[in-house]
Amino acid sequence: MTQNKNFFQLLLSICLLFFGFLSPSSVHADWVYFPYEYNQIYKEKYALELELADIRKQHQNELIRLEEEKKELQSQIRNLTEDLELEKRNRAKEQDEYSDKLRDYDMRLRSIEKKGTDKERTLADENRKREEKDRAEIDSLKRKLEEKERECLQKEQKLRESYESKMDELKERIRNLEEELANLRKLTKEQKRELERLSEQTKEFEEKLAKEITSGQIRLKRFHNKLIINIDDKISFDSGSSELKPAILPAIEKIRDILASYPENYIVVEGHTDNVPIKTKFRNNWHLSSERALAVLEFILQNKSLNPKNFSSAGYGEYQPIVPNSTKENKALNRRVDIVVIPRAANSLGNNHD
Repeated sequence: MTQNKNFFQLLLSICLLFFGFLSPSSVHADWVYFPYEYNQIYKEKYALELELADIRKQHQNELIRLEEEKKELQSQIRNLTEDLELEKRNRAKEQDEYSDKLRDYDMRLRSIEKKGTDKERTLADENRKREEKDRAEIDSLKRKLEEKERECLQKEQKLRESYESKMDELKERIRNLEEELANLRKLTKEQKRELERLSEQTKEFEEKLAKEITSGQIRLKRFHNKLIINIDDKISFDSGSSELKPAILPAIEKIRDILASYPENYIVVEGHTDNVPIKTKFRNNWHLSSERALAVLEFILQNKSLNPKNFSSAGYGEYQPIVPNSTKENKALNRRVDIVVIPRAANSLGNNHD
């Protein structure tokens, strides 16, 4: 019994460790996640299911309300139809009465000739006008009721289409999240080891670059299966220049020494600018960002223990800003060089994600 309990606890620990690295912070994100990220996906999925249930309930309540309104309108139509029939019967009865009176007047006309002619014509005209007026009012009420019923049906149809569209959208998001979770469960032991090693590297960078991080020279960001080391542009390059300033060289030296301790990684040096057109010897912001990335890469590779095959550089110009270029401060953040550290198992992780 004790062995079974110990085995169950061991199995639970493995499961928690397995899922602890998962976090779907984005449906279209990379394929590797951590504990809080996986929990975030699970919570989002649960919240979406609750929202879907709530929308279904609202939709059902709205349909019930519209059905009751429709029944009330149908009841009004029936009442008006009954009133119309009653009115018709009354008109028919009055018509019979008027017919009798007309026959009586006709007989009197024969006896007194022209004495009653004008009065009978007046009565006939009044009777005809009254019938026409009543018929017009009844037709008007019927048209209003029919128009009201059409409006209610159109409103019901629009609401149904709106709810169905929103429910379809939520269902699609849930399906995407479920697929993401399924892909995350396919992580291999090797991929887990890569994640652990990347976490170790992150801690080492944080410890050895603590001074530079505090001063704002360096910023670290963990993004799924990548570690991004952001070098502040203000102390790295003069405006419009791709030549590294001496003040940033000690920080980059620390970075390349740490990179040398992890030769299994791939390194991409990325250059970025703001959206202000360049006015120097460079053709455009792409050219400037590429030259800055290359300058950082060449300085890093001065450490001969690093394997150049694992390094590459890229210039993105102003086309991958991290914040809108709406203020001076935001533009400063977008002018940057990123050193992106990618575990060697990235290709296999990407295949699992696909």
